[in-house]
Amino acid sequence: MYTCTQASHIKNILRRQLLIISCLLSAFCAHAQCPPPSWFMEKITAIEQSGLPDNIRLQQLDSLRLLQLRCFPQKDSIYARILHRMGDLYHYAQKWPDALAFTKEAVAVNRSSKGRQESFLVNSYFNLGVFYNKLFLYPESQHYFDSCILTGLHYPEKRRIVMMALEARAFSLYGTGDYQRAAEAADLGILVAQRMQDTLWEVAMLAQKAQSLLAMEDSTAGLLIRKALRLLPPDAPPAHQVACYTIYAGVLGKEKQYRPAIAAYRQALRVNRQQQSWDQCARNMLDLGNLYMDDMKDAGHAFSSYKEGIPFARQSGDPYILAGVYNNIGTACWKQRKYREALSWYQRGLNTLPVHFRDSSLQANPDYHMLREATNDYFVSTLLSNKGESLLALFKSTGDSLWLQYALKAYQAADMSVDLMRWKQYGEPSRLFWRIRTRAMYEKAIETCYLLQDAPAAFRFFEKSRAVLLNDKLNELGARKYLSAADISREQQLRIRVVSLQQELDATPPDSSMHQTVYQQLLHARDALERFIRGLEKAHPAYYQYKYDTAVHTVTDIRRRLLSQGETLVSYFVADSSAYILGISAGSCKLLKTTFRHTEVQELMQLCTSPTLLEVQYRQYCRLAWHLYHRLFAPLQLTAGRVIISPDEYLIPFEVLQSDSTDYSSYLLKKFAFSYTYAAGSLMKTMPVRTAATHSLLGIAPVNYAASLRLQPLNGADQSLRLIGSNYRGALNITGERATRQRFLEQLPHSSIVQLYTHASAGDQDKDPVLYLADSALYLPEIQLLRDTVTSLLILSTCESGAGRHARGEGVLSLARGFTLTGIPAVVTSLWQMNNEATYELTENFHRLLLQGLRKDEALQQARLQYLRNHDSGHQLPYFWAAAILIGDTSAIPAPAAGNSRLYWWLAVAVVGILTLIYLFRKKRS
Repeated sequence: MYTCTQASHIKNILRRQLLIISCLLSAFCAHAQCPPPSWFMEKITAIEQSGLPDNIRLQQLDSLRLLQLRCFPQKDSIYARILHRMGDLYHYAQKWPDALAFTKEAVAVNRSSKGRQESFLVNSYFNLGVFYNKLFLYPESQHYFDSCILTGLHYPEKRRIVMMALEARAFSLYGTGDYQRAAEAADLGILVAQRMQDTLWEVAMLAQKAQSLLAMEDSTAGLLIRKALRLLPPDAPPAHQVACYTIYAGVLGKEKQYRPAIAAYRQALRVNRQQQSWDQCARNMLDLGNLYMDDMKDAGHAFSSYKEGIPFARQSGDPYILAGVYNNIGTACWKQRKYREALSWYQRGLNTLPVHFRDSSLQANPDYHMLREATNDYFVSTLLSNKGESLLALFKSTGDSLWLQYALKAYQAADMSVDLMRWKQYGEPSRLFWRIRTRAMYEKAIETCYLLQDAPAAFRFFEKSRAVLLNDKLNELGARKYLSAADISREQQLRIRVVSLQQELDATPPDSSMHQTVYQQLLHARDALERFIRGLEKAHPAYYQYKYDTAVHTVTDIRRRLLSQGETLVSYFVADSSAYILGISAGSCKLLKTTFRHTEVQELMQLCTSPTLLEVQYRQYCRLAWHLYHRLFAPLQLTAGRVIISPDEYLIPFEVLQSDSTDYSSYLLKKFAFSYTYAAGSLMKTMPVRTAATHSLLGIAPVNYAASLRLQPLNGADQSLRLIGSNYRGALNITGERATRQRFLEQLPHSSIVQLYTHASAGDQDKDPVLYLADSALYLPEIQLLRDTVTSLLILSTCESGAGRHARGEGVLSLARGFTLTGIPAVVTSLWQMNNEATYELTENFHRLLLQGLRKDEALQQARLQYLRNHDSGHQLPYFWAAAILIGDTSAIPAPAAGNSRLYWWLAVAVVGILTLIYLFRKKRS
């Protein structure tokens, strides 16, 4: 503490400082003389380096600002430097409006004035990123960190600030649960650090990337953190040591090396306590508790560790950290079946969040407007989901249905929070990761609805649990009607550049210098696309609203708009050993639960894909087909008609199931016309009005392929295509070597119906599905770039076009799904490799029936039935006729899109003949 004499001495110094400034101002004003610019810079530096209190330095800087403005009315870089320093000091005083206003004015001066210093923008952008981060306004924070990084890379002397921005941005993204973008930010940081030859920064960014990958359960996190530890200098700052060893402890935990992991967490805690890094101390205790809870299954030690973190979380001043501690304590109580105690901790966590929610009663949850204020939606959705699960457990232990009602409300609030979270996420990997994380929540929510027998409420959770990425993309396509042609063109160019650079990167050796160059270009391209999209969303509110429409249609909507022709919608949700079935028709709405065996589905599909295996084990196939019918379809008690299947986990061709265990030919195909959808909501999307098509039918059949593709010819495909095309008016068939990748991409958007006879590959977990044309391959990401198509039906008569990488909660990421993402409402696709002759016959019959006016699902059903009637038992196996399924819209094709060219020719002949007869008759009479 200061003595009175010391305090008096300090006050005298301050008075002298202010007097000097005041005298200088008076002297300059009196004599109308101004000091040179160098004088101002000296004074700014002197004020920065002085040990005076911030409020005095602010007064000094403000005096300098006024003098500088009087002497040099045109604002320049010196004026911007003063503003920047003032903004920084206001930030320390937590006077946020002034901090933001002065720093933004500094940015404006250095961006547009004649005397600007563009390199100093890097400093101001960084400060704005820090300010917004401290205000929990993460999107704005990341925007300014982005600007700092992209500007600073042009100025070598600013590389240190760039590294600080990269680290801060990556950590901010990690904190909000956007792990994919956090890893990408760390990637760029690693490249910059290597170019700077700065080992310490490289260690920091390696650790940050490892942390993000660890959160995504990516096994390469261990390789990265071990590399960081090898590079870590012995005299590294404590913060770097703590980060490395904390992440290393997490990796050790995943590797089941528990004792070393505990020791590493405790060592990190000791260093953090010495540095008084209270937020990091709290995180250490959370991580240690999670190790006990998740990996060691020790809820007691987890509870103790979490409680030890409470004082650290409080000292940190971060409400989200404290809410996270309360959430984890609640989970430890739940594990010990102390459900009421768990609920009290969850409610405390919700009350701690900075969303103005103070109601402590267990039935109360934050409303939508409160949830929108949250900046860490993952914490919020997790708290609400865990609360719902404890309420559900409380019902099971007491039998009081009131707890079920409370649980349903908690899950509905959690679902709203999930919506808000996914709006803020970028990139398919990150969003798919969160789809998996939220899967368990939706399962418990559906179980709650089942116990309540509340089918309408269950329908919402069925829909929200699946195909969200697809619905997001369809929303985005619909939103494009609010954009100008220039905006649409610019967006497409940016997307094309991202895809092109990604493909170039994949083809570049990882250890080459070119790989780093291309990767940096890819990161810049991604940032440019993201900034452009954010700009669109601010400039066009209607676009933003449509794009992020997450409303789920009600059962009433489904009946009125989707089931108007007497169809039944059957939706499935598959758990580990059970499945929930939701059947909606005009007269009923049933919510059922049944046992489910994954092995039975897998075995059935394996048998269907092999004619030899199917013939040998046909009795086993029939047993499986009846069992699955009995469990998945029979409980609905449907007799016959048209059925829309919304599957989950597996795309089973329901046509091959059998309704009679004693009749091996009792396929459901004979009673039902099936179609499929990724989600009922995707069928309800209103696409932009389609313009008239140039071609009623586009037929593509390469037959032969470039030698480099190593593909067998598809003999007979061109002949089948000619037969199909002869029945359409305005058809365009492209066969042989003319059926190139470029011509296909050029003509598809202008064609009403597209028929493809070609090869395809489903890909695997590491490779995208691919479609082969005569000259080269077309990959799934490229297909998804197609825009503004008028195509209403695409028929993929290709092998495995409906198969692909499975993404839980999204379905199969196949070629068919890729074309659906472009806005094509109906796709016929194949689930396995098909027999060529059977495919040609089925496809030709399908087109013929379409032209007769049948709906698409009924046309496909009748084409198959006709095939069964025309062939002996050897070719009646499901392998031959069941591979092709219809996904999407089932309506009949528009009359203008098709016509029988022979019919039109005969009508024309008849008209000419009648006119000739009339002419001759009149001439004879005259």
